[in-house]
Amino acid sequence: MSDERLELCNQSYRMQVHVESKQVYILLTDLLSGLVLADEPGIYRAAQPCEAGSMVCRGLQSPAIRREGDALQISGTLAGLTVRQTLTLPEDGAWLEEQLTLHNPTDEAISLEDLTIGFQRRIGTGYGSILPEVTQDRLAAIPLKHRATDPADFDADFALADLIARPGLEQRGTDRPRAFAHGHMPATQWAAEGWAWTHGEHTLVMMGFHQEAMQWATIAPEVYLGWLGLRFGGVSLVDGEPSALHCIQPGQTIELGATRYQTVVGGYTQAAYAYRAFLDAQGCRFPATYDPPVQWNELYDNPEWHLYRPGGEPTPRQTRHMTYTRELIEREAHKARIYNCEALYLDPGWDTEFGTFLWGEEWLGPRKPFIDGIRAKYGLKLALHCPLATWMSMDGRGVSSWPSEAFQMNAQGEIIEGAVCLGSRQYLAEAENRLLAHCRDGVAFLMFDGNWWNAGCWNPNHGHPVPYTKEDHARANLELARRIHRAYPDVLIEMHDAISGGAIQRYTPVYYKYGLPGSYDENWGMELMWQPMEDIRSGRGRSLYYYNLGCNVPLYLHIDLRDDNLHCLVLWWYASTCRHLGIGGTHSDPLVAHAQKLAMHKYHALQRFFKRGDFYGMHEGVHLHVLPDEGAFVINLFNLSDEERIVSGEISFQQLGLDAERWYAMPKEASFNRATGMLSVRRRMPAWSAEVLEVYSFK
Repeated sequence: MSDERLELCNQSYRMQVHVESKQVYILLTDLLSGLVLADEPGIYRAAQPCEAGSMVCRGLQSPAIRREGDALQISGTLAGLTVRQTLTLPEDGAWLEEQLTLHNPTDEAISLEDLTIGFQRRIGTGYGSILPEVTQDRLAAIPLKHRATDPADFDADFALADLIARPGLEQRGTDRPRAFAHGHMPATQWAAEGWAWTHGEHTLVMMGFHQEAMQWATIAPEVYLGWLGLRFGGVSLVDGEPSALHCIQPGQTIELGATRYQTVVGGYTQAAYAYRAFLDAQGCRFPATYDPPVQWNELYDNPEWHLYRPGGEPTPRQTRHMTYTRELIEREAHKARIYNCEALYLDPGWDTEFGTFLWGEEWLGPRKPFIDGIRAKYGLKLALHCPLATWMSMDGRGVSSWPSEAFQMNAQGEIIEGAVCLGSRQYLAEAENRLLAHCRDGVAFLMFDGNWWNAGCWNPNHGHPVPYTKEDHARANLELARRIHRAYPDVLIEMHDAISGGAIQRYTPVYYKYGLPGSYDENWGMELMWQPMEDIRSGRGRSLYYYNLGCNVPLYLHIDLRDDNLHCLVLWWYASTCRHLGIGGTHSDPLVAHAQKLAMHKYHALQRFFKRGDFYGMHEGVHLHVLPDEGAFVINLFNLSDEERIVSGEISFQQLGLDAERWYAMPKEASFNRATGMLSVRRRMPAWSAEVLEVYSFK
């Protein structure tokens, strides 16, 4: 009935829904902050291809609402699809959850070019003026408030007026085979894993999660005659994802990801912690036994990756027999021990050609004796860089070692010579066999690099869906990890972004496919391995800080110590922000090299905090790594400026999950205020420097 009004309420939210003039009005109030979050008709919009171009459908046909226990369900038809939007407010909970389901009840496939569903709040007038009650509100992306690809002076942290003045951006990846490119395109919306909407002393946390399709939380202004709205929640296509919506088969039902809404006291940092806890609950957290080996990367001191011939390079290059000898690699193993590393990481050069995964016995000798010898002589595990099919195809040198049946096919049915499809059954089977052979002989770590999107494949003999989509590509990456873990579950697998690969761009959601059975163990640290000091100074390294505030999927990164300074800023910044640390490169200044060795000795003693400690941030320049069961924590302080200054900060001691009844031995730079419950730290520090403080307790 048009006059039917349904209401649900819990300790955090009150929701009232009714249908009027064929529109679904949703009034959603945050009882903690007092803010009305939604007060206008919900948005239901879809675009379909047609002979004339595109047909846009607006609003639900035959909308209906009903209550089912702790949930309100909104249903109707949009673009021929049955839409069911379920809004759950558990009576004994402090959150709201939204779930969307689409069903095709027809006898024909339904294709969507775009889909937008969301809540709506009136935020401004018809001439762009923001309403007084929300003028000071801010919306910030979680967890990557600052991305490595962002300009130094930009954060995805907006006043509502900013959303009108600044168009959104959507990430883009490679659009052609045997190529590597990434960037951004203008968009009408902003997309992230989640959003923090701060209003006064409270923040609404919007948390998206979906492991079966790439789906982001979006925010956008909606412009009407006479007023301005803010759209949030629901679903909206981002760079064509989720791709499953492009063709929904007769009788098919698609369940989209859930969006959780939770209000916290405090600002952005508390919202990031809430999102991190939400991901933890979904299984997206490092295991309690997580103990990755600190790795020494031979690349930085090895000429193989920095070898040039002014007269031009022959094809094939064939320099590995000169630059990747066992003698040279053993010198790197010796350095690894001096720097307190636990594994020797071999970057490109260990296999016969780039991306073959075939051991270079000609210059390294037989594989198993090599691995056993490195372990016996230096006490090191062995780790391997593994460039997968997409990069291997672009490089070209290793293509001939793979089955030609694995070559990609374009939409016209033409084989793309030299382009090996990562998702083909032929490539996956052979890659599995070759990688398992290394694991059998004792390899402990595999890096899946060069795995970026290959722009699609239409080969019907590959065993993957046709056409092969970005989602199919992400699943192929996952499948290769599962095949390795099925036989060797303890081998650590680092997975570069399945769409952007070895770029500084993060395309897929930070949690994507992690925590699924047999999945990978670590994310890649945004490719900040080449100029780590410049990445700190330019602000690109800030992305790692925000990642850790909002996500416990471990990061792996190796860094070039030759970039460091006497304060070991590079070493300590990445040790603090990457749970799995890799290092390499001998600094030209012996004083800096000596300082780094001392720092690594200290890191070795404290590594359990950096690997498994709970990460907290007073701000970008003060990090904490807490082990509650041990009653101890480490504080990292950074002066990220050109001048000497006092670095200070404070945090609620209760926030850290520590026992307040214990006695804690505090360094002189730290103090505890019993009246306020705040832990404070304060230290004068030189420009571009780092300090490490330890706090431990007595039972």
